[in-house]
Amino acid sequence: MRYLSLFVVLILVSGCSRKDVVPNTCGVKRPLQDLEWLKAKTKGPVVETITQARYQDQTVYVTTASSRGIAGPFITIYSCDGTKLCDFMLVRINNQPDLCEIYSQLTDTKVIFEHNPYTW
Repeated sequence: MRYLSLFVVLILVSGCSRKDVVPNTCGVKRPLQDLEWLKAKTKGPVVETITQARYQDQTVYVTTASSRGIAGPFITIYSCDGTKLCDFMLVRINNQPDLCEIYSQLTDTKVIFEHNPYTW
C-alpha cells in the first residue's frame, strides 16, 4: 500500500506543469497577468491571438486580429513595455511576410492567448 501511495504521488507531481509561466526577458513570470498593457489586449473582441516570440535576443509580443475580408490578419508587434515596433496586414493572397522585417526574423514563438470569436 505504501508503494502504491508513493506511485500515485509521483504521478500527480509529474503531471503538474506551469503553462502560464513562459520564460521571457521582460522580467515577469506571467506576461498576460503581469503586463497591464498586454492584459488589456485580452479584454477586447478584436485580438484573436497573442504570441510571445524572440527578436534579436529580446522578448516581443505579436497580436493577431482578424480582418474579416480578403486580406489576412492584421499583425502588430510590441516590445515588453508595450511600444509598437511594427504593424501590417499579412496578405494571404500573396503571403508576403517581408512586409515587416521583424516578423520574418521571429524565433521561439509560443501562442500564449487565443480567442475564437466564432464559438458560442
